[in-house]
Amino acid sequence: MGNSKSIWKNSKFTTYACGTLFNSLGNAFFDLALPLLIYHRTNSLSLMGASVIFTQLPKIIMGPLIGTWVDRLNPRTILFTSYAIQFILVSLIPILEYLTLLSSMLVLVIGFLVNTANLFARSAQFSIIPLLYPTQKLEANAGFATVWTSSMITGPIIGGGLLTIFSPMSLIILNALSFIMMIFFLYLVRIPDKEKVIGQKKAFTKDLVEGLKIAMATRTLRIFLVSSFLLIFSVAPVSTLVIFYLKEVYLFEDSNIGFVVATSGTGLFLGTLVISKMKKENLGNLIYIGFLCMLAGLTLLLLPGWWFIPISLFMISLGSIIYSISRNSIIQSYCPQEYLARVNSIFQLMEQIATPISITIIVGMASSGIHKSIFVTLVGICIAATMLFKFSKLNSKSINIEEVFLKKN
Repeated sequence: MGNSKSIWKNSKFTTYACGTLFNSLGNAFFDLALPLLIYHRTNSLSLMGASVIFTQLPKIIMGPLIGTWVDRLNPRTILFTSYAIQFILVSLIPILEYLTLLSSMLVLVIGFLVNTANLFARSAQFSIIPLLYPTQKLEANAGFATVWTSSMITGPIIGGGLLTIFSPMSLIILNALSFIMMIFFLYLVRIPDKEKVIGQKKAFTKDLVEGLKIAMATRTLRIFLVSSFLLIFSVAPVSTLVIFYLKEVYLFEDSNIGFVVATSGTGLFLGTLVISKMKKENLGNLIYIGFLCMLAGLTLLLLPGWWFIPISLFMISLGSIIYSISRNSIIQSYCPQEYLARVNSIFQLMEQIATPISITIIVGMASSGIHKSIFVTLVGICIAATMLFKFSKLNSKSINIEEVFLKKN
């Protein structure tokens, strides 16, 4: 049974949420500034795409390994350590720039390391939610998503305003400071230690293999993994293509791009409200709605005129947050507690493998110019993903989701 008391009246949640708000706002600045920093240095779409790929590589190379470590170690320690490391790494960018030692390659390497540390933090938070809010897991997920999406709305707007006065490097500095704020609020939360599993500790490799087996134990889960891969493949390069498209075709200024990107945050925020109003809906149905929203957004990119771009970004982000919250809720609600970080990291791995592959192929195709045929290809892949998910029957009332993680289905 869930707790009838609002999650927003839980002091541990509101304190944690404050830190998340500052950090998410800083990360929104970073996401806006990094591709612009690369573009100003190189005027290259390929290197813009490379910056996105480098930030995703840790999830591909280390995702399940990090999930296994988090399941074995104290997630509280992991959180504090990972945010401290991110502060140091992001601070290196303006320091090296001041010393005239910063190169595009160094920016990419730092982006890789920052995302590696961030992956530890995200995996640890995923495991901590059931510890802090045992009877309000769904509400906590939706609440944190609301905080995050609020920053996605305000971040690009504030960032775009700052870019009219300052350089992208100023946004990088603000992102570094946001990690200090996150550490401060985490200290106030007083996160409890994870309960230790009684019995002989298994070898790391055995723990890793067990997580893989749980994540792919049933036909339903395997189809879900493949459909998720195709879905992310279809939407991963959109933001990079849109930024380049607005710069090269419509000659948008950096500040104007920030306002266009802000529509993504609006879609994300609305998605959290949709979830909160549909708590009794089958989680599989919510995931399917997410697929359909992203498909609609991609289709809008086929239409002429820049004004369809913000609508497209809105629909894609709306679908992505509905999909993400619903997927997290399924895992946290039905997966055995001791496998949470591992199973979650494996699902994220399949999605993140799709990102660099998609960006490499699609941005490579677009490097000679943006063509509508590229967006037709992405729409076709998204249609295939949506049909495949429907085939999994995860949104069917005939499937008992509790059995999906336990036996063949």
